[in-house]
Amino acid sequence: MSDTDSPVARLVPYLLAITVTVFATLAVIGRDGNLLLTLVIAVVAYFGTYFLSQLVIRLFMRRGRGDDPH
Repeated sequence: MSDTDSPVARLVPYLLAITVTVFATLAVIGRDGNLLLTLVIAVVAYFGTYFLSQLVIRLFMRRGRGDDPH
């Protein structure tokens, strides 16, 4: 199970990742029509955004509960 208890906190990384992926893909498509490059950028944008936003949310959740190790 996830560290986060709130369903909204579990949904936010997915929404952020999809949004960033759409905008990054649209920017690449407008500049270059290379399908492989567009696919690679979309995958990197999705997973990068997902994991970074999940990390930030976990840090905020821990700090809010008082589990901050620092």
